[in-house]
Amino acid sequence: MPNQPRDLECGEYSQSHLELELLELLTQIEVPYPWNPTALESETYFSTVEASVAPMWLPDEAEFAPQAQTAIAAFERLWSANPSQTSVVETVRAALVQKFGTQVPVSWLEAIAERAQTLTSSTTPIAQRLVQCVSELLPQWTPEDLQVLARPFAYAMRGESLDSTVTTMSEKTWSNLSEIEKARLSLAIARYAVSELENLSA
Repeated sequence: MPNQPRDLECGEYSQSHLELELLELLTQIEVPYPWNPTALESETYFSTVEASVAPMWLPDEAEFAPQAQTAIAAFERLWSANPSQTSVVETVRAALVQKFGTQVPVSWLEAIAERAQTLTSSTTPIAQRLVQCVSELLPQWTPEDLQVLARPFAYAMRGESLDSTVTTMSEKTWSNLSEIEKARLSLAIARYAVSELENLSA
């Protein structure tokens, strides 16, 4: 649109200038958008626009499916669980995500938090509880082997073993950890979850 001199009247375009702009818009060969959205020829225009915009906001189904499953599982837990238990699990899950979320998959942390919650009233020794928290996530490990790896976390003073394990592995991504490192880190996270639950119930 050519620049027109601006005739200011109280900070607005004059009527003659606005009429010129309207005339220019009406005489354009290419219509920027349909003036009548109910007209039959408008359907083609809107279909083209929707097709060009859809990939921008709708994620690929393969990428969206895991997120949808996680959200659905979270909603089901919220609706089916006891409210007080749900709030405790969510508190622990949030603590785990805050501390380990950049390094460990969130689904892994959620599983550990939920399993730790089910074992809070258990009289089982702490090392066995840690093994039970991670055994379903690490099916390739025997309970006996996990028990050996769990001992330093179960009996370490003031979380020394937990802190050293997390610090040692903090520079690696989850996919770059070896199987034994994943097992050790999972047990360390389980110990942290158990400690959080003990603090909440104290």
